[in-house]
Amino acid sequence: MQAKKLIILLIVIPVVLAILGIGGYFAYNEMQGQHEQNLKDLEKFGFTVIPTTVYSESTGELGTKQLPATFAETKLTPTQKVIKGLMADNEQLIADKEMLNQQIDALKAEIAALEEYKKLNEHFAPLSIIEEIAAVEKQLKELLINMPDARRFSNLQIEAMSAAAANEYRKFIGGKRLILSTVEREDLVKTYMPEFSFCIGDGIDIAANSPREERLITTYFRKQDSTLLPGDLKADLEVISKPCQTALYERLADYDRPF
Repeated sequence: MQAKKLIILLIVIPVVLAILGIGGYFAYNEMQGQHEQNLKDLEKFGFTVIPTTVYSESTGELGTKQLPATFAETKLTPTQKVIKGLMADNEQLIADKEMLNQQIDALKAEIAALEEYKKLNEHFAPLSIIEEIAAVEKQLKELLINMPDARRFSNLQIEAMSAAAANEYRKFIGGKRLILSTVEREDLVKTYMPEFSFCIGDGIDIAANSPREERLITTYFRKQDSTLLPGDLKADLEVISKPCQTALYERLADYDRPF
């Protein structure tokens, strides 16, 4: 009898264990599925409570478009922290560059305005005396070169003649305290100075014994430094200049500004 019971137990126990194992398996699966569902529900709940604007495109306070964050502010890895710092530095550099560009544009506009102001001043302001005398000499040199009567003079002599005439022009406007316009200056030079220049040219041809002395005379007329001339050349030059100056002054006595 006991042997029978033992045999029955040996048969029943494995069956019960099998039934319990199958039931446990299904119970585990059911619990696992419920756990996953609970996680999903919790995730949905979190999205409803926590705003997602940090990770979506938005508009800043100044109206500029802000891109979504690349990664969360918390729980950053060391690499993400470095990247975030570099991104912030880059944004600051972009802002600084934009500010510098605006400053450069403003400076360019200011420079352009100053240059325009300078041009206007140079256009209407009278020439300095040095510039004016240089302009007279240049104008007279061009006049003489194109005149048939000047062909008997060398280029060096024409330079001396033009320098002498420019010096007399300086004396005249200085004595009269004249400030002539460009047109007035050119008219005076064209009307009165060629005749004086020819007179000086003929005198230089007599007084100067070499091209070197002609160059000394030219420099003397430009700088009005008598120490540049040897004594005998200086004396000769004074002799031949006197009648030329007298004739010029007589003509300039009747000068009347035409404008």
